[in-house]
Amino acid sequence: MTMQARSTVREIVTRSYRQYTPTNGRAPEGPEYGVDGWLFTLPGETLNGLRFPQRTYAAYQVTRNAELVWMVREVGGERRQVGSHSATRKGVLALAVGVVAQEREETAAAAETAAPATRDQGTCAHGAARRMAAGGGERTQVAATLDERLARMRAGQLSALPTVAEIRMAYPLAGGGATLRLMTAEGSTAERHMIPLTERGAAGRENDPAGIYLDTITDGANTEGLKIAAEWHLMRLGFNCARGAAWAPYSGSASSEAQWKEWAPMLPEGHRWPHTVRVAITATAEHLAYIDRAYGPAPELPDLPAGVSAHRSGPRSWQICYANRRFWQLSCRPRMGGDVWTLYADPARTKSLARAASPGELLATIPARDAEAQARAAARKGY
Repeated sequence: MTMQARSTVREIVTRSYRQYTPTNGRAPEGPEYGVDGWLFTLPGETLNGLRFPQRTYAAYQVTRNAELVWMVREVGGERRQVGSHSATRKGVLALAVGVVAQEREETAAAAETAAPATRDQGTCAHGAARRMAAGGGERTQVAATLDERLARMRAGQLSALPTVAEIRMAYPLAGGGATLRLMTAEGSTAERHMIPLTERGAAGRENDPAGIYLDTITDGANTEGLKIAAEWHLMRLGFNCARGAAWAPYSGSASSEAQWKEWAPMLPEGHRWPHTVRVAITATAEHLAYIDRAYGPAPELPDLPAGVSAHRSGPRSWQICYANRRFWQLSCRPRMGGDVWTLYADPARTKSLARAASPGELLATIPARDAEAQARAAARKGY
């Protein structure tokens, strides 16, 4: 049974802070820290056999987008930012504590899950310690388990790809409509793979392939119009009919067929058969490439403009810094038809500034955004 890690950091109620100033000798080194602020330490702990050392953090105020906000950074470590962008010191410390605890719990849980079930807890702990020592410590262990998890998720996605498409009519056929279902070989269907074929979607949404939803074409029956509509949806989802395959009538259970036989005399001519058709489908090359991007290594950033630096803050996100004084978040979302890159104004990625098809387009705007922010700040000071 996999143990659920629970960081003792979450249980901390009171913390000791040491105020620092440029003259009292306690200020962390480096110009990226504020003029004054507070130092606080989060204790070390062992979770699922992994040892997490004690860490010291600095909380300080900086001007960001013409307003003072609190930020937190690890002192003497490589982590660039934790739990930042809060209006109060208390708030930013709470964010930092939560982030650190969550990172520890996820790392410990991943290590426990990755260990073979036949090994006991003590062996797992010693094995994890040996892997950390051999691989360069905690960061190498996190990277290894993340790669393993992504590989398992990719294999799961590939094994769960639908292999059959089905158009099923509802009773009565004249007004009951039709639904497209994409199913795996075992017959399971995800919610996103159940699509009404005889209903229009919300206004303005891309859901109407050249008007083939019109009643004069579908007429509630399993006509060629419905098959065209179904194949349009298959294309959008990244599937094609298998080579040489064609839609063919499908008979369900004996009880279902008996029910349809009773309904047939009450239905209009041309609506009695077939009530269900199926065809074999395969994923397109674009769909498979999307899965590779979604569960593979993170993409590489292009050459950065002068004065801009980037540090990984997640599987597909980076903290962007300009001149060591202003920060943004850059993220990549894999998507069918082209990935989406987004630039955010805050670490929590709640305030989107711009989107583009490539990171270079967004990174090129960083110097201008910094200059604009400085100009706004200067205007406020002058006022």
